Amino acid sequence: MDHRDEGAGWAAPTPVTPDTDATPASSMPAPAPAASWPAPPVPPQAVPGPPAPPQAATATLAAAPTAASWQPGFMPLRPLGFGDLLGLPFRAMRYNRGVVVGGPLLLTLGATVLMVASMWLLFTDPSLALMDPASQADAISGTTVAVFVVAIVAALLADVFSSAVVAPGVARGALGERIRLAEAWRAVRPRIGSLLLLYLLATVTLVVGMGLAFVPLVIGAANESVPGIVLGALVAALVAIPVGGLVTLVGGIARPVVVLERRGAIDAIRRTARLLKGRFWWSVLVVLVATVLIGLVSSVVNQVGGFGAMAVTLVAPDSLVVLGIAFALVLALSLVISYVLTYSYLGSLFALLLIDLRIRHEGFDLTLAEAAEARRA
Repeated sequence: MDHRDEGAGWAAPTPVTPDTDATPASSMPAPAPAASWPAPPVPPQAVPGPPAPPQAATATLAAAPTAASWQPGFMPLRPLGFGDLLGLPFRAMRYNRGVVVGGPLLLTLGATVLMVASMWLLFTDPSLALMDPASQADAISGTTVAVFVVAIVAALLADVFSSAVVAPGVARGALGERIRLAEAWRAVRPRIGSLLLLYLLATVTLVVGMGLAFVPLVIGAANESVPGIVLGALVAALVAIPVGGLVTLVGGIARPVVVLERRGAIDAIRRTARLLKGRFWWSVLVVLVATVLIGLVSSVVNQVGGFGAMAVTLVAPDSLVVLGIAFALVLALSLVISYVLTYSYLGSLFALLLIDLRIRHEGFDLTLAEAAEARRA
């Protein structure tokens, strides 16, 4: 396993503490800390347990961790293998369920309620004449448009903050701490601007990359050339898939970097790129398999929801209003479950990838074990 510092080789059991204020026990010069992720990560200024004099705290942090401190929470403090990264997100979801599952649930539920309300307003708008063909209006009402726009914004914000609020729950759970959603949100709230900028940069990169990827296909279709269309589709696939994967990987890891290490969006992207050196293709494989796994689970949930919605149409009374409400509720419930599973699982995975990369590059397992030992003491 690759277990090294960014600037020099790492050899256990030297107690390197790259991101704490405690003085390292090693006499060798240590590189400057790569990030200021205190232990525990949330809240940034707090260390669990009763306050202790500075001398006692320093002595505790410098002490070698005992065996119990190498797995204080739901995960072992060591480099994580392929199976660990795929399975540990489920353990994180159980360990700090109020944050890892509750956060995405509240955000997704709010966005889904607004989306269902907007769809109902569109369905009943007189200008569309869906409910009453004889009823006509000059234009769609302003209320319908406003609610629809708010619903879209809410869905985008849910996507931004769902995985971000998961990160503190995973980080604190790695130290054996169970936190509330309010504590996790206090860590996310000061980083809202950076998270929105990161999301904007990822979206622009994805749109530009996809646009360039489909240019040859559009040219081939405009010229009505079959070889041009086939070549354009091949080029689009070869460009769009790597661009989408790169944006997903870097953006996914950069979000917990923004929250846990309190960095700006650009700095978080640079930090992520440095951590991925030597582990890029491994991380791509992990994210690809995890995305396929959770995608299959989500698709099953959506299919069940679709069948449930169709069943409602068979048993519901001959009332178009009742039928529409029942159909929307069943479909919305399946969508909420699907999105919550996706946000919770992938958000946990990216936070675990960040911890794993820091362990491999910076000996961060020692920092976490020392923090866990100090908390036990």
